[in-house]
Amino acid sequence: MPIETSIDSQTGLRTHVATGELTPEELDRELRATYRRPDFRPEAPSLFDAREAQLDAFAGAEVRHVVETVLRFRGAPPGTRTAIVMAHDLGFGLARMFEQQLEAKEPSDVMVFRDVDEAMAWLKE
Repeated sequence: MPIETSIDSQTGLRTHVATGELTPEELDRELRATYRRPDFRPEAPSLFDAREAQLDAFAGAEVRHVVETVLRFRGAPPGTRTAIVMAHDLGFGLARMFEQQLEAKEPSDVMVFRDVDEAMAWLKE
């Protein structure tokens, strides 16, 4: 499975780790499944670690679709933090596109990182 999701029972922190070739359909399916989980807490921060993922199937239209899925199903209050960690330039650019499009539609706090430790430190601030 290209995405493994875990939710910390104490903090509610959602961690998604994507590996291998990731398709927009797989990402959409995993996000929807996460938002339906009984332990999902919309106000909790999330970490999306895609350092080991290949995102060649994504472009502007697919990023817009992910934004719409998040807006439709997440239900997070304004300012909920999401850290996205990308190792490669393509993924970093796509994540920045997601960040900008989401924040243009809903007050969110999304930040893109290249280092997972920096991302976790930011989430815990």
